[in-house]
Amino acid sequence: MRDRFSETLSFIRIAEARSLSVAARRLGLSLAATSRRLSQLEARLGVPLIRRNSRHLTLTDEGRLFYERAGRALSEMEDAELAVMRSATDAAGTLRVVTTIAFGRRRLGPLLQHYAMLHPDVKVHLETTEQNASIIEGGYDLAICFEPPADSTLTMKRLADNPRVMCAAPSYLDRRGRPQSVADLAMHDQIAIDTGHHKLWRHVKAEDVAPRRTLSTNDGELARIWAIDGAGIVVKTAWDVAEDIEAGRLETILPALPLPSSPIVALYTPAQGDTAKVRNCLRFLADQLRGDRAQPAAAADDRPSVAALGR
Repeated sequence: MRDRFSETLSFIRIAEARSLSVAARRLGLSLAATSRRLSQLEARLGVPLIRRNSRHLTLTDEGRLFYERAGRALSEMEDAELAVMRSATDAAGTLRVVTTIAFGRRRLGPLLQHYAMLHPDVKVHLETTEQNASIIEGGYDLAICFEPPADSTLTMKRLADNPRVMCAAPSYLDRRGRPQSVADLAMHDQIAIDTGHHKLWRHVKAEDVAPRRTLSTNDGELARIWAIDGAGIVVKTAWDVAEDIEAGRLETILPALPLPSSPIVALYTPAQGDTAKVRNCLRFLADQLRGDRAQPAAAADDRPSVAALGR
């Protein structure tokens, strides 16, 4: 196959130059080697491609046909190589991103819209999902999720920390009272999210005192709606409820109580991490997300993680 490509390339250069000696110089070959490649190609195809005389070379009908088609193929191959090499240095092409529905609508969607404006050669496609999504099977370049999942062959980059807050609707707090200490939580109802939130409540227990678990769900958005409707106290990430707190739909409880932050991470294959569109997007998102809440960002780390999108 390598000899076949070399023969074809030599013929195209000869056809372009209409001279064996000029083609040989452009190819960096001797005149004899260039002539030998042409003879081998003609022997393999079984037809003469070039007419030779003492002054110049001309293409036969078969030579013109082969030049046109092989020339286009070579040009497309060269364009493909340039495009691939460009992807390592210039942000271009389609960037496919997947994340959770709520985060996609509230935070990531506007950020990626801004990123696309800054990089007109990049076409951004954002998908949101309620289910875990495989980057490889889904053909995504990036998955943006919360909570570092278990290890795998994917690379994980920590983009920012998303602080958590305990909150409830003013109507609920007017009815049940506003907790002044952790012990007061025993008199209240808890809205639990079944994604490891039982671990969160360990941080707010005092002598095994915690809110009574009255409602639970695996849907973080439903938990937020329940809280706004006055069903109880919920622990949510700050970005999830920032607008609700600002609008007065929710009210923070025990703001001085330390709660573990929820890391925002990007998952991608090692190969995708070498492309400019992914590298640039990761830098952009890290800068924007860390600046949003003026939270001290943990040092970004790259390590293996899973092919799943966490909630």
